Amino acid sequence: MTNSTSSVIKNKQERKSVVRDPILIVEDKLENTLMLEALCDEFGIQYQSASNGEEALEMAKANKYSFYIVDLMMPVMDGPTFIQRLKEFQPDATVLVQTALDSTDTVIEVMKLGVFDYIIKPILPDQFQKALSKAVDYRFLKASETAILEAESLKLRNQLEWLTYKETRRKAGDESWEKSSIHSLQTSLSQGSGIGAIISLLDMIKVEMKEDGDNYLINKSMMNLVIENQEITKNLLKGLTQLLEIINRNLEKQKIKSSELVEKIKHSSEFIIPYLEKKSLRLALPVLKKEVDLDIEADLILLALEEVILNAYKYCAPKTSLEVFTSINQGYFCIVVKNIVDEKPYGGVDEKHENLVLQPFFRIHPPVESVSHLERFGLGLGLTAVDQILRKHNGLFFIHNAKDHTGEQVRLCVMSELLLPIQ
Repeated sequence: MTNSTSSVIKNKQERKSVVRDPILIVEDKLENTLMLEALCDEFGIQYQSASNGEEALEMAKANKYSFYIVDLMMPVMDGPTFIQRLKEFQPDATVLVQTALDSTDTVIEVMKLGVFDYIIKPILPDQFQKALSKAVDYRFLKASETAILEAESLKLRNQLEWLTYKETRRKAGDESWEKSSIHSLQTSLSQGSGIGAIISLLDMIKVEMKEDGDNYLINKSMMNLVIENQEITKNLLKGLTQLLEIINRNLEKQKIKSSELVEKIKHSSEFIIPYLEKKSLRLALPVLKKEVDLDIEADLILLALEEVILNAYKYCAPKTSLEVFTSINQGYFCIVVKNIVDEKPYGGVDEKHENLVLQPFFRIHPPVESVSHLERFGLGLGLTAVDQILRKHNGLFFIHNAKDHTGEQVRLCVMSELLLPIQ
């Protein structure tokens, strides 16, 4: 049994409490339906079944489902038609498709429908369990995002605890406990720890403050840090609100030529130019090789790109280059950001972290304080926002390690790929 499967089975009660509504299995062959139902039983998740798209469509209109497992080839109404009709009244529906056709063109056409994932027939239990696990985890993550956004500051403080409390050495033996503590908090604040640090500061102030008639006397350095950190906290909450708006909003897409988007990309990338000299970096901007048509909300795509460029800049090795280029690949217009990274201390985004870095609040490394003021999304939400924006466009987002062979020696690099479907 794979680690992924073990993890899901181990936590199936927790997920069951989140994925309350049943799964709808849309499959015309009885033997496949029975296998899928058995897998759902193993996950501890309720399910219902439909033998074709038309039947499933009526069920989807009458009932609530956590997500859909859909066969592509069915009588009466096939899978693609069902998915298109479903998306008309459930645009955020999570759909997992199964198909006997494994050609690249077929897979791409399926993904363009806005499905979450696919699996090739004949169904292998281990592979399908992995796909089902991803879908359940996705629903679990969506529910977690909602819960986090509704939580009060104490909930956020728990998420930020590892940033707020860090070990620090005393700067000098003759320094007081108060000065050392303030230095520690100042370091944490510069790394964007916000809410947790405010709580710690208020606790310290309560201990140190003195009464003066109807007033309190408070350490000025501590109070200055509270005021400074108030703005950081506002930005953190603003980032959470902005991400929630992105997730819930309806796109205002417009037809645009790829050449027009490339020009916008060049202009949008200028925000990082003033910071390149600090690390002796060179910025390479894209050159369009082939014209294609896109249907996007350009401002939202540029927002995602800026977040990726900022992330690439933070961990880019000094005296190298930060490159933005475009390509056409299997029906997608690809925007790629590449940055060279050192093996230590960063080491890029290895395989085990590729999916984790897209999850809210997850960081491989602490924030980079020199450009923290440029972040629109704190709390490790930047790449989460990028992933959500691409999903809303029926696109894909990947970030992973690669080897750069363009220099005199092979170096480790990180590739951030934004894939938009071509119209």
